Amino acid sequence: MQPGLARAVPMGILGFVGGALLAIVIRLAQGLPAEGFVGPAFVLGAFISAGTFVWGMGGFDPKMNVHGEHADEHSLAEVKVEKTTPAALLGSYTWQIAFWTILGVVAVGAFAFLPGGPNIRNVHPGQGDVASVGFVFAGDIYNPVREFLQTATGVDLIPPLAENLASIEISYLVLFLAFVGWTILSLFLIGALIAFLLSYFGRGKQNPDATPIPWRVLVFIAGLAGPFLTLPLLVPSRAIPMAIAVPFFLIPQLLLLIAYRRAIWAILLLIALPLPVLVPTVNIDQVAYVLFAVIGVGVLALILNIIRSVLAERTWRIMSTVVLSVAVIGVIVYAIGLTRGDFWQLLFALIVTVFSLLLLLPVWYLKLVIPASMWSRFANINWNMLIPEAAAWLANLLRSGLPNFLGQK
Repeated sequence: MQPGLARAVPMGILGFVGGALLAIVIRLAQGLPAEGFVGPAFVLGAFISAGTFVWGMGGFDPKMNVHGEHADEHSLAEVKVEKTTPAALLGSYTWQIAFWTILGVVAVGAFAFLPGGPNIRNVHPGQGDVASVGFVFAGDIYNPVREFLQTATGVDLIPPLAENLASIEISYLVLFLAFVGWTILSLFLIGALIAFLLSYFGRGKQNPDATPIPWRVLVFIAGLAGPFLTLPLLVPSRAIPMAIAVPFFLIPQLLLLIAYRRAIWAILLLIALPLPVLVPTVNIDQVAYVLFAVIGVGVLALILNIIRSVLAERTWRIMSTVVLSVAVIGVIVYAIGLTRGDFWQLLFALIVTVFSLLLLLPVWYLKLVIPASMWSRFANINWNMLIPEAAAWLANLLRSGLPNFLGQK
């Protein structure tokens, strides 16, 4: 889809909302009162909205610069028609749906609020104005949702809202626009997920050998997210025996010991073995929060992968690296701050966080943060034959090495 009003109008609105939220966040970070955020929010939102509107029109796209001094010298007849990708098609229809939805909302608003318009007004004198927009405190929206989740699950899934945030007034018009925006965004994400699954299964049917299995995501769901998001529901006290949690300390170290055969992994393995005796129980009260944050990083990586086709490769790589780095640092700091009062809970949360990030982050990003020497050694390990080779090594040790050590041969 070529840039135009269908993309510029929604981008201008999103730019205004983003600029207003940025002004509010800056004022809250500075400790300024929430009552005076309207003026700065409008000013910053207007500036950012102008930039995003121009970007939506294609003002920053070199492909649209066909009349400037750097225009392409080739004639239009020589220009090759680019093949429309599924991601571009999904984005095109999403922008069109957003544009026509905005026009529909504006038309309904004009029909309802224009003075003397063709509408019915039934208000008793002195009892209000039908054209006014009501306001509500942020806490009046957040707290009922928090109480509902706590009642339904028996777990305090989301933390209480700070007092300065709960006192912010939000108009019902903003809530309505946020609901419309979330509806369009959720439809886009579900459509992208369905398209990805259908494309993936189609490639798997055509060429099964060349279609990789997302084993890292499956391991995360079955080994980490599934158990630790359901255990708080099954164990009201959220304190489980260390014997249940100790495999998360032992299995990775055992696999690394088998793969690398270094003394450091053997020492760490020996240290972790007496944990069920030294620490009878471990509190997993905060692990669910950490996993939700990690899942957010995984969703962020998926969104970045979806928008890859609409950006230049270098721009996308820089933006993705910065965004993922900030998200990873934020999750680690969040895990430390959430569990710093209990050492074993802190250690357990950090191990779960690191393992989860290694399973969910894309490979190209892992290659940036992991040293090349470690990555090359890890890539050379044949994980499919790791257990059989370890079993053969152990059998050979018992057959010949142990008798030699005991002096029987």
